Amino acid sequence: KTDRVIVIYAATAFAILQLADILEGALSLPTGTTTFITIILTIGFPVVGVFSWFFDITSGGIKKTRPAGERKKQKIEAQLRTWKGTTMVSFVVIIALLLFNVISNRIAANEIRRTEKSIAVIPFENLSPDADLPITSDGITSIITTGLSKIEELTVRSRISVSECAAKNRSVFEIARKLKVFFVVTGELVKGKNQVLVNVNLIRVKKEKVIWAKNFALGQDDDIIIGKLTEIPIQIAKNLEMALTPEVKSRINKRPTKSNAAYLNYIEGTAVQDLATDAFSYLSKGDSLLYDLSSNRSFEKAISFYDKAIMEDSTFALAYAKRAITRAWGYNADHFTASDHLDKCREDIERALRIDINLTEAKVAYGFYYYYFLRDYDKALEYFREASIADPKYWQCKFYMALVFRAHGEWEESQKLMREVVKSNPLNALFLTNIGLSYNFLHKYDSAIYYHDRAIQIMPERPASYQNKIESLILRDGNTRAAEIVLDTAEVKNRSGYFYIDRILLDLYNGRFDDALLKTTIGNPSDFFSQGERYMVFAEIYRYLKNPDLSRNYYQSALDFFDRKLVDDPGNPRILSRKGIAAAGLNNRLKAIESGQKAIELSGSNVKNKTDRIKDLAQIYVLLGENKKSMELLEELLKNPSSISLRLIQLDPVWKPIQEMPEFKKLISLYSVN
Repeated sequence: KTDRVIVIYAATAFAILQLADILEGALSLPTGTTTFITIILTIGFPVVGVFSWFFDITSGGIKKTRPAGERKKQKIEAQLRTWKGTTMVSFVVIIALLLFNVISNRIAANEIRRTEKSIAVIPFENLSPDADLPITSDGITSIITTGLSKIEELTVRSRISVSECAAKNRSVFEIARKLKVFFVVTGELVKGKNQVLVNVNLIRVKKEKVIWAKNFALGQDDDIIIGKLTEIPIQIAKNLEMALTPEVKSRINKRPTKSNAAYLNYIEGTAVQDLATDAFSYLSKGDSLLYDLSSNRSFEKAISFYDKAIMEDSTFALAYAKRAITRAWGYNADHFTASDHLDKCREDIERALRIDINLTEAKVAYGFYYYYFLRDYDKALEYFREASIADPKYWQCKFYMALVFRAHGEWEESQKLMREVVKSNPLNALFLTNIGLSYNFLHKYDSAIYYHDRAIQIMPERPASYQNKIESLILRDGNTRAAEIVLDTAEVKNRSGYFYIDRILLDLYNGRFDDALLKTTIGNPSDFFSQGERYMVFAEIYRYLKNPDLSRNYYQSALDFFDRKLVDDPGNPRILSRKGIAAAGLNNRLKAIESGQKAIELSGSNVKNKTDRIKDLAQIYVLLGENKKSMELLEELLKNPSSISLRLIQLDPVWKPIQEMPEFKKLISLYSVN
């Protein structure tokens, strides 16, 4: 009898443990439920064995076991022989199953422990988009990504990299392979009848297996919501067989404000801001994400959330600093004006530092304030360096410093820092293509193409890397066919229409002016950086088509557009240059040269921008018919880092008036193309 009880108990215990392991996550049971049940069942094992030895369960209740009669003994012995065999087989099977379960779990745990800890958090899906939810799915994604990023042993892919991959309707495993990660986190946000649930899954990519899943019921209390969400990164680390110290757990759970409402609004603001991947996209030449964020009013959304956070907690230093950074980024995107945001940006920074004088993000904000608003690159470098020293783990500052060094023309120092950043983040396409951009300016086009190719390989959907490679090919060879092949590939990988202006540009280089005109006419306003730029394209095409009247009309429209822009931003060198070119197209020599020279002057110590403005002035002189002055400027640019090359001058119809000049032919004989 006791043997049977033990076998039945063991079989039942095994079934209970398997069921508990499955339901722990599905029913949002407390962490450690399975362990607790295991302990209870283990304690119960000897108790049940002893109990079955002394007592019987009968229809009349529990009774003490009595000695059996002779006749009953014979019957029991016959049954016992049968049960012994059955018991032995059952016992062996159960023990084997238990051992298999323990050993397989131990092997899986060891494999996970040895696997490289690289992870990506796929944007959570909102299954109740029309419901009134206490937090958005983007906010949840941001909290989990931020929490995991605080674990040094984990390599966490940035939100922008993951978002770009996930936007292509790929499977989870395709996304993981693109991002070169071994684990991914997926999840959904859904509102039930009485509660809001967050479903979280941790997937091991190699096995294509969910190794942990759990539902978190958020409730309506802000403190409970935040507590539940910050617990998720800790649970993920635990299931990755990582032992977190109390300090790391404290860092994950730490909130930058005591107000829960302020914190939730801050999270939503950073979720919007994260789409700019900590300003990298704003700093990357040709990155269309800047335009998208501007057109989607993401800057206003982020500031609105920070406003609400500060209303809930007027001493929330980090919210002030983040709002200041958003103002600077929005200004750089031509979305905000200096008159509206310059003073507010500085006020936010000063308020943040009064609250927390050591706040790293406030120093970063000062760096962007000087970099974008005041174009004081020495001060920008000072604050980025100070932030980097104060918080060495804030590796983004090295990237910002590299860009400032590049603006200064300190190319070796810039490339050195860029390579350090790439070493820490080898799979970040933006860093790689920015190294390529620097090589472009150094006229080292083979090296530039190498880094652009690496960026494309890592993130084939990212438009900027293709555009930068096309520019390198044109500068190196003037080979439009090779550029068109790259463009064909880019359009297959990314069907968003980002490459429309590139098609027009290649038509102009190939002398297909009618094709360029058709594309410009039927294109959408969103295909051009601004309406003023579209007017400029029309003006140039009609000039090449020998239609001076229409060309002048469009140059005048462009001039009016840029004049309006300069009312809000009178010190913008790029807009001044465009104004100068438009004025030159109208043969307004005084206004054209004055605008071009002032643009160079306002570029200050930014060597990269200054060389672009010098190139614009050379174009102004060509339009005015002063070709020798244009040649002098072009020759200077060819001697130094710049975005001009002999092949480009030979290809671009804007330079046609100087292509047959003896001075230009002399340049061809003097300079070879790298």
